[in-house]
Amino acid sequence: MNDFSHIIQFFFSGITTGSIYALIAVSLVIVYKVSQLICFAQGEFFVFGALIMTTLTQKGLPMPLAFTLAIFITVCIGAIIQQALIRPIQGSSIGTLIVMTIAISIALRGLALIIWGRESYVLRPFTQEEPIHILGASLQLQVLWIVGITIFVLLMIWYFFEKTSLGIAMRACAENPLGARLMGINVLKAELFAWAWVAGIGALAGAVVAPLLFMQYTSGVMPMVKGFIAMSMGGLSSIVGSVMAGVLLGLVESYTIGLISSKFSDTIVFALLIIVLIFRPNGIFSKS
Repeated sequence: MNDFSHIIQFFFSGITTGSIYALIAVSLVIVYKVSQLICFAQGEFFVFGALIMTTLTQKGLPMPLAFTLAIFITVCIGAIIQQALIRPIQGSSIGTLIVMTIAISIALRGLALIIWGRESYVLRPFTQEEPIHILGASLQLQVLWIVGITIFVLLMIWYFFEKTSLGIAMRACAENPLGARLMGINVLKAELFAWAWVAGIGALAGAVVAPLLFMQYTSGVMPMVKGFIAMSMGGLSSIVGSVMAGVLLGLVESYTIGLISSKFSDTIVFALLIIVLIFRPNGIFSKS
């Protein structure tokens, strides 16, 4: 590979990881839009989606069925958590609720350790074909699945919040909960739906990236951190901003690892976050 092909290869890698960060960031935005709460358990939903799908395929289930069941099971887990642990303390302070989501994250990580142990798991690719070669760089077909599914999900989310009455009602729950209740909107159901939805998005992200990574019970920690950074950089309530920041973050990370060193990737990412928070505290892509 020549220098130019290396640049292209780093671009493919950055788009892949950036798509995952974008999905996680958007799922965080959804919960924030509805309840003004950041769900720090999103990384564990990512892990559960990947490991459940891997386990089901190892048991002999067809991949489409395993994919669907992994997302469905994780959605149920997210809904149960919201009903059993978040709803009873709904009237508490934001700090208390955030601490609860952190505790949920740790508990889910421990549950994953009990179920799957410390071993690493890898899922076979969705498409068993040779990589595509573009300008000397190799593009695995799984990357096309990741980017394609990410684009589809993000378009559906945008359409839901901007064009459907239910999506607009969920936005109203975050902006003015009392006003939403007076208009007949069930805020509690909206929050349940949001938690179930983001659990499913996290599971979907984990399932599509599982063929490219060795997944284990701790694999959700850094994607969650990077997704949160993308959310912060793009604007806490901006779906479009979070997507763009997630992709930008993936590209910065990939080129840092490829051109400088992997030792500096996290340092540069966090330095970028600090710069954004100083000069654009509402997010790079915010209007104010």
